Amino acid sequence: MNDEIDDSIFELSTEEFVKKYDANSLDPAVRNSDVITKRLRGEAFRKLDYKKYPLHKKIGVVLVCIFILPLRLLSFLILFFCCTIPVFISEFFENTKGKYIDNKESEYYQMDYDLIPKSEKGQMGIRIGMQFFAGIALRLVFAFTSINIHDKRIKDKDGKPETAPIIVSNHSSLMDILFLTTFYDVVPSFVALEWIGEIPFVGYVAKAMQSVFVNPSKGKGITKKIIEHAEQWEVKGIPPIVIFPEGTTSNGKYLIEFKNGAFYPLKPIQPVLIHYKFKYFNPCWVELNAPQYFTYLLTQWSNAVEITFLPVVRPTEEEKKDVTKYRDRLQEIMARELETTCINTSNRHQKMIYKEYINNICTFEECEKRYAELEAKSK
Repeated sequence: MNDEIDDSIFELSTEEFVKKYDANSLDPAVRNSDVITKRLRGEAFRKLDYKKYPLHKKIGVVLVCIFILPLRLLSFLILFFCCTIPVFISEFFENTKGKYIDNKESEYYQMDYDLIPKSEKGQMGIRIGMQFFAGIALRLVFAFTSINIHDKRIKDKDGKPETAPIIVSNHSSLMDILFLTTFYDVVPSFVALEWIGEIPFVGYVAKAMQSVFVNPSKGKGITKKIIEHAEQWEVKGIPPIVIFPEGTTSNGKYLIEFKNGAFYPLKPIQPVLIHYKFKYFNPCWVELNAPQYFTYLLTQWSNAVEITFLPVVRPTEEEKKDVTKYRDRLQEIMARELETTCINTSNRHQKMIYKEYINNICTFEECEKRYAELEAKSK
């Protein structure tokens, strides 16, 4: 991104800007130009890997497609079932619904599934599936041959790190979830969209991991669910819950607006940073659709990532009175460690509109009009 572009571009009317910079061109290079990206505040949603593949890289991709990709796809199918079968078996014998939810004599009678602690055997099935086999899949299927872990957490005299009921991470890729389930101390729960719970196999595993399913359009009860989950972690030792406060993926160069949901409970928070390294293909998921993204990801010889566990952060007395201060301090800590910039004018809704513009689905005028409507609603 060219930081030298003058802010005077924001003084132009939409019509003047379109005329001057040909903003309705169907040429992707024009729509992805620095000046249009800055005007639409899309810096966090660009791919960053527009560099053309040199000849040796193209040859490498062809060789991967011929010799490696079929093996990766076969490995994916095998490991997918290796990940899910232990979960299905442990859930069958755990019988949470029959033993607890529907049992009037149980202390967990009619309690939500995500709040009920699992037995050691139940936890073992989750660990085998979502840590052991998922770790193999990350290396064998998704070609993450370079995985560097940096643990900066405070440890006790026995070397056990301090943990927290809520884990907050930056969000750059679909792979983030696998890295967190594989390399955190325990398999954590996640705040997930309702529709994920409806996906065959995937939804079942997400439920077994005691995920909290939410519908952002309803917006009610989410904070209450997070508070309940955090309190059960403190009392009953259920898994900590992972929240991506950005609410969507960005390109790894910026942190976008943090939502308040993770901070309202005013509980200690474990920050986790995920940083993807690349030369040609950026594993961060921004512009591509899912089939395109996984095609690029699976045809790389190798991918690289760094995961950093930061010390637990607690709210100060002042921050307990104003949750936005707690949110902003954590965002600053994460941005400083990642060596990135915060862009709090960018969010998930804006990203969806920006992607439509980049993919020639809407005109520049329509894009700016919808941006204005979003800003009006947020005031």
